[in-house]
Amino acid sequence: MVRIIRKEDAKNYLSKADEFLDEARDALLKSRFNAAGLNAIQAIINANDALTIFIIGKRASKDHREAIKTHIEAAGVIGDSSHRGILRDALASKSEVGYSGRMASKRVAQDLVRDATKFVKWTKKYVR
Repeated sequence: MVRIIRKEDAKNYLSKADEFLDEARDALLKSRFNAAGLNAIQAIINANDALTIFIIGKRASKDHREAIKTHIEAAGVIGDSSHRGILRDALASKSEVGYSGRMASKRVAQDLVRDATKFVKWTKKYVR
């Protein structure tokens, strides 16, 4: 179920995205790859929430499909869907990185932090 959120709250979500991204980078430097990956994914989720709130006044609250759907709607308004794949891949990785018995590799963590950095930067072009 999509939640209607005040546009002014978008900046709070973007601030959280920055905080999670900082933690992801720090964890990567400390070779804490599971923490780096999960924090990077959370940065992407919060940045996406900031984007969808700012552009269309909605935030996904139910599941990953809803997050993709609201992202597509917001991307359509701004005419830029270039980062949808990053969101899709991050959401697909969340269970494995954060909740499975497998350990995240250095490469996976590096890729997620790189993608989160791109996604957060991209979001800041639209959320003001």
